[in-house]
Amino acid sequence: MSAIAFVVNGTHDSAMGQRAQAFAARLAPEFAITLHHREGGRASAFWHHLAGLCRARPRAIYVFDLAFPGVMAAMAYRRATGCPVVIETGDAMAELLWSTGRVGRVGRLLLSRYEQLALRTANGVVVRGTYHKQHLEAHGIRVTAVIQDGVDVQHFRPLDVPDLRQELRLDTGIVVGVLGSLHWSPRLCWTTGMELVEALAALPLERILGLVVGTGSGLPFLRKAAERLKVLNRIRFVEGWKRHDELPRYINCMDVCLSTQTNDLVGWVRTTGKLPLFLACGRFILATRVGEAARVLPEEMLLEYREGFDPTYPKRLASRIERLVQEPDLLHLGKQSRVVAEAEFDFAVLVPRVATVLRLAMESTAFRR
Repeated sequence: MSAIAFVVNGTHDSAMGQRAQAFAARLAPEFAITLHHREGGRASAFWHHLAGLCRARPRAIYVFDLAFPGVMAAMAYRRATGCPVVIETGDAMAELLWSTGRVGRVGRLLLSRYEQLALRTANGVVVRGTYHKQHLEAHGIRVTAVIQDGVDVQHFRPLDVPDLRQELRLDTGIVVGVLGSLHWSPRLCWTTGMELVEALAALPLERILGLVVGTGSGLPFLRKAAERLKVLNRIRFVEGWKRHDELPRYINCMDVCLSTQTNDLVGWVRTTGKLPLFLACGRFILATRVGEAARVLPEEMLLEYREGFDPTYPKRLASRIERLVQEPDLLHLGKQSRVVAEAEFDFAVLVPRVATVLRLAMESTAFRR
């Protein structure tokens, strides 16, 4: 078996950690894969990754995401040994951090240059969104493959969870939910889930309930907004980090799952890892007509989002939710979601593409730069 190193810019339990483990388990018959997860701050993570690579002595390195420690450790090892490096990315990193207010103008410029340099010097580039490939290639960066965010369709599947719905006091209405990290953006005064809060405020129907599963800096702001708009009693907050294997039960509590991406570069290049999970659980999804959602979802599940940040979106979302209340048969379209997940995002579909990339990295001189 060929020795491959997966360098993960995240912990064992992070989204990238889960993705790397899913790939490694399914590639095991052909490749001997070592997993190198991030530990500590930037400097310690860099040395931890580099030491792990020196011990593993791989024939190719596959780096998950563009964070500095993993990329720099892989490049340092390549410089010493000639080992090819493939970088996988799912975000326009500089623009994402700028939009969330985590970097200023100088940081945005520096990160953009770092991002382009890393991708241009890698032996191969993998992206997780179709539009991301188009964007990078329009800027002269060759993309080796599109390998979307994936899902284990055996684990994430439709489930009956009446006990959990009752426990969360969700058994008396239509449940509209969001799942994920709640990052507060000081620049936009916005966080994931705010569209749900504002949509509920525009729909004074007690039978429409909200479910928020996640935590982060935006959670206190979300609670305050719900209280100010007098919908706090209609929203259930499931706070704290949840294990990956716990998520199917919470997703199946949702009759409608929200997937909101902004209509800009940040939104278009993303698949968003939650979309495949919602699809595999057979949920009805309301998503902005952006990125991979625009490509795979039926018209009934898509909503327009104005270019950039759109504060008017919650009103359109409220109108669509009201339509679902009036025409509940539309929710049965969620059964088609499972078919989309199996065809587009199942790891069984994605892993052969990873194997092809790894073979090219090791065998094709044309692939190496």
